[in-house]
Amino acid sequence: MKPRPRINPLVGLLVAVLVAALAATCSGRDSADEPSEAETFKAEMDTEAARLLPDLMDAVGGRLGGMQATYYERGGFGIWDYTASGGIVDTAASTTDSLAASAAVLAHHGYAVETDDEQRRVRGDKGEIVVLVGASLLKGEATGLNISMGNLGTVSEGDDYAENAPPADYLAFVDPQHASR
Repeated sequence: MKPRPRINPLVGLLVAVLVAALAATCSGRDSADEPSEAETFKAEMDTEAARLLPDLMDAVGGRLGGMQATYYERGGFGIWDYTASGGIVDTAASTTDSLAASAAVLAHHGYAVETDDEQRRVRGDKGEIVVLVGASLLKGEATGLNISMGNLGTVSEGDDYAENAPPADYLAFVDPQHASR
């Protein structure tokens, strides 16, 4: 009987490291304790909304008519967007002044701000977060503002989390009574 060839210990260690690296790459995570891309982005945007929305509401007045953030899948291709949208009604000033106040708040929070007077809209970009504030029209009369937040990039990892992530109620950030209901 021939003796079995022995594997060089360094080759064995290298194979073990490569298998571990491949397993980590395939799972999309470096370890089981690290959050997925979807979890990380949701936490970042929820935190940003908690900081931004109270200041925005103080600047424009009125009340937020509701704003819920949730993941949705684009066309069934495993690409996920996390977005929130709502409306601000009964603003304290004209639409033009409310948009100017919105631009100032976004700039104060570190957003790169673009104002589009023709579209009656303000856009703020900060990292992967985009905030749009625009005129809301009802029967041709300006009645308030529409606001939306979302991710500039897309989340392609963490599909399981994105598919099952609970929505976040952003109204709770500006209406403490709503949070206790």
